Amino acid sequence: MFERNEFSENNLCFINVPALKKIILITVILMLSGSYAGAEEYWRLRYFVPTSDESEITRGTSKASEKLAISGHSGILVFANGIGVGYSTIRTSGSLEGISYKFKKHSLDLSYTIGSTFSFTLGAGRLIYGRGELDSSGVNYLTERSSGEALFMNFGLPFLGGEILLGYRQNNDEYKNYQSQLNGTAVILTDSVKLFSNQVNGGFGFLF
Repeated sequence: MFERNEFSENNLCFINVPALKKIILITVILMLSGSYAGAEEYWRLRYFVPTSDESEITRGTSKASEKLAISGHSGILVFANGIGVGYSTIRTSGSLEGISYKFKKHSLDLSYTIGSTFSFTLGAGRLIYGRGELDSSGVNYLTERSSGEALFMNFGLPFLGGEILLGYRQNNDEYKNYQSQLNGTAVILTDSVKLFSNQVNGGFGFLF
C-alpha cells in the first residue's frame, strides 16, 4: 500500500542508469564527430508507430511486469549527413496488482544513420514532458514531475522508392510527487513510480 505524506515532497534521486548514459554519450559523440564515411546523398523523413510494449513498473519495493496498452507515434528527419532529429509521443496504460496506471510522455530524439540503401540507425531520446496518473482504492493521483531517457535503433529496407522501417526502443522513466485532494487536503505519495519498457516500432520513410 502507498504511504502518504501531507504537504511535503519526497527527496528522490533520478534513475541511475550509467550504462544507458554512456551509450547516449557515444551516440552524441558519433553524431558530432564530423565523420561522413556513411553519409547519405539524400534526406529521409520517417514515421513510426509502436506495435508492442513489454513494461516493468517499480513502486517502492514492489515490482511487476506486464504488457500494457500502448499508442502514439514518432517522427524523425534525417539530414544528408546522417544526423537525425525527432519527436515522439507515447501513451501507455494498464492495471497491475489492483492499481490502474496511465502514462503520457513526449521525448526529443537524436540519431545517426549509416547506409544508403539498407540503413541502420542508432539514437537516444530525452523525456521533455511526462504525465502520470494512477488510481488506488478509488483515489486518483496525478503528477507532471518526471524524468527519463531512451535508447533506440532502427533498420530501414528499400520499398517502392521509400523504405520500410523496423525499430526497437528501450525507455527508462520515473514519475514522482503523485498528488491528490482528500477532504480538501493535499496528499502526496512518498513512493515514485519507475517505468522501464521495451518497445517494438514499425514505420515507413520517404527519401528526397
